[in-house]
Amino acid sequence: MPQKSDNTVHILEGKATLFRRTESDVWHVRYKAHGKWERMTTKCANLKQAKQAGTDIVMNAMFRVQNNLPIVSKRFTAVARLAIARMQDLEAAKKGKATFKTYIQALQKYFIPLIGNHNIDKIDNAVLTKFDSERLELMGKVPSASVLNNHNSALNRVFDEALERGYMTKFQVPMLRNDGIKTERRPDFTKDDYAAIYRGMRKWVKEARKGRETELRAVLREYVLVLANTGIRAGTEAMNLKWQQVFYFEQDKLRYLALNVNGKTGLREVIARQNTVRYLDRLRKLNTDWQDGTFEEFLEKKYDAYVFRIDGKDMTTTFGRMFARFLKKQGLQKDPRTGKPRTLYSLRHYYATMALTYDRMSIYTLSKVMHTSVKMIEEHYGHVLLRRKAHAIAGGKRL
Repeated sequence: MPQKSDNTVHILEGKATLFRRTESDVWHVRYKAHGKWERMTTKCANLKQAKQAGTDIVMNAMFRVQNNLPIVSKRFTAVARLAIARMQDLEAAKKGKATFKTYIQALQKYFIPLIGNHNIDKIDNAVLTKFDSERLELMGKVPSASVLNNHNSALNRVFDEALERGYMTKFQVPMLRNDGIKTERRPDFTKDDYAAIYRGMRKWVKEARKGRETELRAVLREYVLVLANTGIRAGTEAMNLKWQQVFYFEQDKLRYLALNVNGKTGLREVIARQNTVRYLDRLRKLNTDWQDGTFEEFLEKKYDAYVFRIDGKDMTTTFGRMFARFLKKQGLQKDPRTGKPRTLYSLRHYYATMALTYDRMSIYTLSKVMHTSVKMIEEHYGHVLLRRKAHAIAGGKRL
């Protein structure tokens, strides 16, 4: 039988063990609770005192187990940092969600500064009510329902981390509310507006000063047309698109163009309208090295180059400002129905409106195409859905 180390002592009839590390004089106690091994310092160098302290620690833990309470309590900040680290590890392993960046920002900017000193198992409705008031003051405005959804998701990541590590129980997780401003109808373009943009941009490119200005306008023109014909999100989703992610596929003996985009909601496949081929083909021909051959032959080469960037730079803010100036010149900058300024993102809303109005695409299909929820489609495009039922609503008679 192996000889027991002088640095190991059993207590409570073997249910717990005192141990001392070689580099320390202080005794620690090791015991099992909730099916997991726990370790805690007794803060005692004297063995007799350590036995008493260890016994107290274990008996207190057993009491907490019997009453469904967490064994160890941690500050919110400590658990939030663990949750952040877990999300960052998942991102590094290419297994993260696009929303992780938003969650991390919410935790670092609002939750840690405002409730970081509270123990995670002591965060209740009273604490969260005070937090809501302080967040409102920090933001300087009432957050939208969408923002609060992201904040609640970020907070739930922390609670999940605490549950997994035994820092709180399911009964201690508070119910999260969302009292944010409901998202209003978003600015988009009518069919006539889009026609004006289509014609106007052709002339606008020709009027540009030769050199970089002409190049920027030429790329922006195709960027706008592709956004309007695919519904992909302007910014990260579109700017991260590479030529090797543009491809053809066949379905029922017909050929379609598709894009693999990665952005806010992660990786997804988008089927483009047929006109998109013409816009992308014009775009690739702006590069003198890529002008030979057909568009299909070009795509087969799988170039590892960004579609909408010049010199590899992210053109998001540049294109946004240029498009705003173009709209102002055309008298299209403000949506008359919402009173809000139109942006590149309005082209996504134009795509959705056209899909529901003219293509008669179902809400379910559109939610899959745009990678958003059916509820979101109903909230933002309810006016379009009502018009589709105008005949029935009006009583089936023509005026």
